Amino acid sequence: MKKNARFWLALLVVAGVVWLGAINIRGLIGNDLLNYDEFSFRTGIPPDEENWIFRMLSHSSLVVLCSYAVVLFSAIMFVSKARINLRENPWYLMCMIMFFMFVPVEVYTSYLDIKFYLLYLTDPPVHDDLLRIFGARIGFLKGVPWIALLSYYSIIILAVFQPMKKSLRKLAEEKRILREEYSYKYFMHEDDDLKHEYLK
Repeated sequence: MKKNARFWLALLVVAGVVWLGAINIRGLIGNDLLNYDEFSFRTGIPPDEENWIFRMLSHSSLVVLCSYAVVLFSAIMFVSKARINLRENPWYLMCMIMFFMFVPVEVYTSYLDIKFYLLYLTDPPVHDDLLRIFGARIGFLKGVPWIALLSYYSIIILAVFQPMKKSLRKLAEEKRILREEYSYKYFMHEDDDLKHEYLK
């Protein structure tokens, strides 16, 4: 792996740790707004406590936004710089698919996070609108962001254990077997030889 590819990989790992950590922290903070038995907002929360929750949500959303931007950019740069053989490393292809597949989801939810943060900065913030944006954020596409989060953790497992990894020797052996099984060799039999001589 080239030196610049290693740099982008290191930046990707550091930003990814910050990004996933901020997502988990924001999820823990957001649970204070929800009832545990069903998807509904709690009623009767004291205004000071609710304002504190919104403040922590806005700050954590800002960290998520910045860290995801770094993660996405460093992932694109790493993929373009690292010349990894996909036939030898199918796990790497799976990681790329699971990450880039959810980029549109992350972009839209980032847009909602920006709206949430800007609305919180208004004086005074409208709590009903903040709750509406927060509900749209966690319920987007029937919870697809949570599926994306599970995929991101699956990427970590795949990158650590690297299943289905193949060596160049194994790939060469598979190619040889494939060539032997599907190559066509014709051997003329004795009857064919006599028929050929008769036609002459």
